[in-house]
Amino acid sequence: MGVRIEKNWVSMGQRIGKHHMHSGVKLYHHQGHHQQAIARWRTALRKLTKALIDSQAYCDATDYRQMLMCALQQTELANMQQDGFMKSKAFLNLARAYEQLVDFGKAINYSRTSVQHSSMDPRTPGHDYLVMALSQLGFSQFQGSLEAFKKAMCVANQCAHRLLELQVSTGLGLTINDVHMKYRSVALYHLSVILEKNGSLINARAICDEALKLAQETGNRSVYARCLCSIANVCRRLGESEAKETFTKIWSCYEEAYRIMRETSDRMGKVLILGSMAKLASEYRTFCTGKYECQTIQLNKKCPEIAKAIGCKRAMMKCYLRLQDLYNQLDDKDSEELARRMVALLTQEMDLFCNFCGQRYGFHNDSLQALRCSHIFHERCLQAYLAECLNPNCPKCQCKAVLMIAYQ
Repeated sequence: MGVRIEKNWVSMGQRIGKHHMHSGVKLYHHQGHHQQAIARWRTALRKLTKALIDSQAYCDATDYRQMLMCALQQTELANMQQDGFMKSKAFLNLARAYEQLVDFGKAINYSRTSVQHSSMDPRTPGHDYLVMALSQLGFSQFQGSLEAFKKAMCVANQCAHRLLELQVSTGLGLTINDVHMKYRSVALYHLSVILEKNGSLINARAICDEALKLAQETGNRSVYARCLCSIANVCRRLGESEAKETFTKIWSCYEEAYRIMRETSDRMGKVLILGSMAKLASEYRTFCTGKYECQTIQLNKKCPEIAKAIGCKRAMMKCYLRLQDLYNQLDDKDSEELARRMVALLTQEMDLFCNFCGQRYGFHNDSLQALRCSHIFHERCLQAYLAECLNPNCPKCQCKAVLMIAYQ
């Protein structure tokens, strides 16, 4: 619905509305009470002549549907006013909302639209590129994602914007210290995932416990659920699921995390947790009799269905790899061959091949290196190529081969 703007009109209702607005800002910034702040802003919206609810507060409260509704209202107001600056911010908020709701296509389109409008805040294009990068990463478009991350980091460096630098670095798998608690929980979670993948399980568990505590204190349910999943992953890899009662506890931990993801409409989170549950069921089939044995197959089939709806080919490929192994154990040759073909197809669609050795990457903990043109290769192959050639070019696009900067 529209929002009617009447200029040069000041009423008691406006003054009361402004009081509620400033009260909400105080609650949001100084006390961290996101839900109470939203309630105050809702009251203010009924009194004021502008849409004053900050969609970021809905994001912090993990209410992504309301975040989207707020962004749509801001967009309508910006269109009514024909204000390019307002449009830039409104389209950015729309892009953020759709990225959180895992509608990556719309997120990319709106972030591109936002970049095309001038902004009063020089940092806005950086956030546009960040949303673009995260959405392309969700689509498993790795080259495009790297290019957008690079543009976002350039804006962050130009504006000396440490928070944007943190968000870009987190997306690239790196971390920065001395940040606000709610962002620190996100950074610590990602660090724990990296440590877990590299085999530093004890450190991963300790860091994830801290991230879980911070996420709980800041009310970030999405990060909290991801931390639950990560802790369960560490316990699984430590072998703590070898006992039946511990296996059940880990399974319950996944179920609790999945429930939160369902409540917050976090589809990417659902894919993440379903994949972990499927992996647990596949690895410990000793306990997966009866109900669990059926779930082993069902989970590995359900996960790629959700991933396909999102467009996340990387998650789909992981699911089919597990199905391929599972059907091999069950001696189901036909189903195994179908799963193998899907893995090959998705690998080709994502172009997960090193042009130097012709081998696939992304299946193991390969050490990879990107050029400035954002094309990715095995680090060992690329280093050997650069050492041999005097004027090396990228084998994919023929641009000058310059290593991408590693952001520290």
